[in-house]
Parts: sequence; C-alpha cells; structure tokens
Amino acid sequence: MIPLFRLAMIASTSVACASATPLFAQTQDDPFEVELEAYGGRAVVPADIIENDIDQARLEGVIGGAVLANYRIDDTRLFARAGAEVFPVDSRLNRYAIGVGGSQDIRLNDSGRVRLRLGGTYDHVEGDDGRVFDRVRGDAQLIYRQGGGHTSVARVRAGYRDQSEERFTGFDQTELLGELRHTYRPDGSDSSISVAAFVLDIDADDDRFSFRGLGLRVLGRAPLGNEFVGFARGSYLNRDYEDAFSNAFPIGRNDDVWRISAGVERLITGSIIGFAEAGYIDHGSNIPTRDFSGLVGRAGIRVKLD
Repeated sequence: MIPLFRLAMIASTSVACASATPLFAQTQDDPFEVELEAYGGRAVVPADIIENDIDQARLEGVIGGAVLANYRIDDTRLFARAGAEVFPVDSRLNRYAIGVGGSQDIRLNDSGRVRLRLGGTYDHVEGDDGRVFDRVRGDAQLIYRQGGGHTSVARVRAGYRDQSEERFTGFDQTELLGELRHTYRPDGSDSSISVAAFVLDIDADDDRFSFRGLGLRVLGRAPLGNEFVGFARGSYLNRDYEDAFSNAFPIGRNDDVWRISAGVERLITGSIIGFAEAGYIDHGSNIPTRDFSGLVGRAGIRVKLD
C-alpha cells in the first residue's frame, strides 16, 4: 500500500461496521450514499502487538478516519470501505484497512416481519511495515419484528483471519460467533435500547491465542432536547484461553473485560454531525502485560454525501 493511499484514507475520514445500520436512512429513490467520519481520542492498541515488558502501555492516543460507500435497494445492500487509525506514540500500531461486503434479506412471510439476512465481508489490513492480515466473514441473521417496537435477532457468524507470518506467528485463526439480541424502539420514538448475549470461539494456530468467550452487551440512545442525542453502551466479555501465554508467564490466560461509555451527537448542518464519547475499560487478566484499565473515548464529525 503506497503512502499516498494511506494519506488519502486518513484525510477522507471513519469506519462504519459492516453490520451497523447506516446513520442516515436510504430510500428506493436514493439507493447510494457515502458516509465519512474523522475522530481523535484514546483507544486500546491492536491485539497483535505482543511484548514481554510488564510496564507496556495498552491504551494510547489515536487519530482515525474512514469512508463507507453504501448501495441499498430493496432487500439488497452492497458496500465498500477504507479506513485508517494512526497512533502517534508508535508507528508499529498504525492500521490501514480496505474492505468490501454485502447482505441480502430473504422475507420468510408475507408481512416481511420475519427475515433471513445473509451477508459476507472481506477486509485487508496493512501497517507501516506491510500486510497485517486478511479476513473473510460470513454472517446469517434470523430477524423477527414482533411489532410494538420489538425486534429479536438470532445470529451466527463464521470467519477466518490470515495473519502475516512475517510480523506475527501463530495468530491465523478461525472464529465462530453466536448471538441473541433484542431491541426495543417505541413506535414513533427516536429512542432505543438493545441487549445482546453472545458466545465466541477463536481457534488460532498457536493455542495461546485460542479462547472461548462469553459476553453481554447493552446499547441505548435517546434524544436530549431538540439538538442533542445521547447514547450509552456497556459490555462484558470473559475470555478463557487454551494454553500458557508465554515462557515469561507460563500459565493459562483468563481475561474479564468490562467497558462502559456514554456520549452525545449533535446535528451541525443538514449533513454534518458532531459527536463525543467518553468511557472506561477494565481489562482484568492474570497475565500482567494484559492487565490494564483506564479512560478511553473519542470525538469527531460524521458527514453524509449522496
């Protein structure tokens, strides 16, 4: 990846997840849109940076940005995305990503309240010293809209991550995620709350990176007066690893990760939204180099072009 492309991704600004609902609704007459996001803040460094220094920092300042192009018509969605995250403290942490994907809804009853959503994504990630990994994922969701603002989802996702052996060995991995989620959005309201429970199985080439996880996630958002929208999120994940972490720490690793955050969004103009979010992470682990806690957060802008 040439430096000019990296610079273009940083300037163009940020990531939207493949499974996320677009910030701005699309219509049949307007099937194409582009969303941009730029932000700065403090975040957890990438997981594939391993050192044995007990005093290493796992939370660092970050500057990020990306662009997401969406094409949605009827029950079909296609997208392409590019993004960058730069950690000024250490260029080894920098990530530059491109990806493509799509999904197709299949209506299972006449009303359309029951749907099967099938999707897939491909992502390629580079660092300043070359390729970091490629990843493919397939996703199936059974969606049931009960009415009255209630929606339940059962989801299965499978994937494979091909890590660059030149920078990190043993991190190639298959993943399997199972999730149950329920969302309540009162009819006629802009408020919503979503609760999800999930299990995650990661099988890496090196068993010290293989784990089984159990987690819970809660998301909520609501208008705050006429100008602001507030949102909050919290999550818990337990990761139980299959093998000893390293020669320096020859014990089985177990993590308990808690995150909580809250923030606000404000419409600046018809297509620009400003946002700010602050939170706390408690990453408890019996491995000293993976036991840390502290403040995280970010602030920035989102822009829609169509």
